[in-house]
Amino acid sequence: MFIVATQDPRTRGNSEGPDSGAEAWGALLPIDAGLTQAEADQQLATYLAGVRAREPLCIRAHGNDEEIGDAAAGAKDWGWTYKKLARMLATHLTAKPSVVLIRSCAEEVTNFPTQMAVRLESNWPGANHLDGVVIYGYNTSVNIHTPIPSPQQLTKNVQVQPVIVAL
Repeated sequence: MFIVATQDPRTRGNSEGPDSGAEAWGALLPIDAGLTQAEADQQLATYLAGVRAREPLCIRAHGNDEEIGDAAAGAKDWGWTYKKLARMLATHLTAKPSVVLIRSCAEEVTNFPTQMAVRLESNWPGANHLDGVVIYGYNTSVNIHTPIPSPQQLTKNVQVQPVIVAL
């Protein structure tokens, strides 16, 4: 499953392009542009609940080490902190995905996926569906036109860094 969690038309359009790499992740599910944050939260929760066992999950958005979503911070822009997304994965994602990729920019090794994994381990030890799941993320800026690596190529891609959720 490939979820686009930004309203940015360039990112959304690029995700739908034939050279994006998104097709390797399964269904392309953009969150409807123009929704409020609460509505976007609900749609994201619905998408997460639809992930099947052993299905790969990619969430594409703008981001940094603390938050993903829209690039700006305006009143109508979306944003999910690593704390909020960790809670959503623990409560709405009920099947164990094969792998998770957070396709957003970051700045440091202690990036968004790493902080999200630590948050999961500290707050939801009963979220067994996430035990052993590898979450990949970037620790640099990512050009919008850079293809998304397929789930099978993540271990061979030097641009992404893995973190294993250990509950």
